[in-house]
Amino acid sequence: MSKKIRTGIIGASINNGWASGTHIPAIQHLDEFELTAVGTSNMVSAKKSAEAFYADHGFDNMKELAQHPDVDMVVVSINVKEHYNAVKAVVPAGKPIYCEWPLGSNTEEALEMQEWITSAQLPNAIGLQARQAPAVQYVKDLLAEGYVGKVLSANLKISIDCMGGVGDKSTAYLYDRKVGGNLLTIVGGHNLDAFTYMLGDFTELSATTAQQFPEVELVDIQKVIKKTTDDQIMITGKLTNGAAGIVHIQGGVKHQTGLTLEIFGDNGTIVLSAPASIQFGSHQLRGAGSTDNELSELPIPDAYYSAPHSLYNDSGIVLNMAQAYRKFAKDIQEGTTLAPNFADAVKLHQLLDAVEKSAQTGERQYL
Repeated sequence: MSKKIRTGIIGASINNGWASGTHIPAIQHLDEFELTAVGTSNMVSAKKSAEAFYADHGFDNMKELAQHPDVDMVVVSINVKEHYNAVKAVVPAGKPIYCEWPLGSNTEEALEMQEWITSAQLPNAIGLQARQAPAVQYVKDLLAEGYVGKVLSANLKISIDCMGGVGDKSTAYLYDRKVGGNLLTIVGGHNLDAFTYMLGDFTELSATTAQQFPEVELVDIQKVIKKTTDDQIMITGKLTNGAAGIVHIQGGVKHQTGLTLEIFGDNGTIVLSAPASIQFGSHQLRGAGSTDNELSELPIPDAYYSAPHSLYNDSGIVLNMAQAYRKFAKDIQEGTTLAPNFADAVKLHQLLDAVEKSAQTGERQYL
């Protein structure tokens, strides 16, 4: 392997806002990586995208990208319904893989993808970058150090304006349950992963889901489609530390309030807030310990920033991604397992299955 990890991104099209707004700038800020190849659905866009992102190679074939000698690592950043086929095409090349979350369209796909990676003994990472957010990591450590004392309860509330009754052609897949990318799996997955990363796993839970918008208006093509996904998700349960946990996720909120996480202990309180879903960053952190009379800002120590200083004032999206990439670079080069991986993804898929089963059957689930 060259000094820099030469990276190929499947889905790195100039029309892919996620890859171009997160993966590519993160790589460009890190000395450990170099973008050498991009893959898109056709060669015309592949060449244009490669030129735009200063990559040497453009591909319209995932297997050819993965097998090219100038590619040391492959990133999968495309629609979730294509993750399974993309990872299947990449594994035979024997190179590290970073795949966006959700890993598969369902748990069965995710389990099979994990088996491929394990059998091939390939370094792997899943795009649950909220874990790398300085605020999230700091809260995790504060709780472990006893800042709030014994954790009594944690309440997480998220409201977003999308995934309700209005969308466009490019987001139509979010309203089809079969695809696997929706409010529960995407927004719920990212936020539940960060929630349990900080506080510990659910040991039992009950869930209620609702569909307040049975149809979706695709405004750019003036078409109305039926919706098979939920836009209200409510979870209550107990965590491994004995605390009560409550999560409420809402889509299609006209005046969204973003995210608020309140953690109450017998000796203190922590409040984490953000204008959107937790993986996007821009976190604000307040707290009060046993000797404090009121909540005050909790400055995050510099030790929680591993990305370049040029990203410290970033809103958080690229910062968190860069911190995730930096950990994965160490995993690749030193054999560590610092970045969340496919095994973590499977565990999260199984948690979401428990949420869905409880909502469908009305029965409490024990994990």
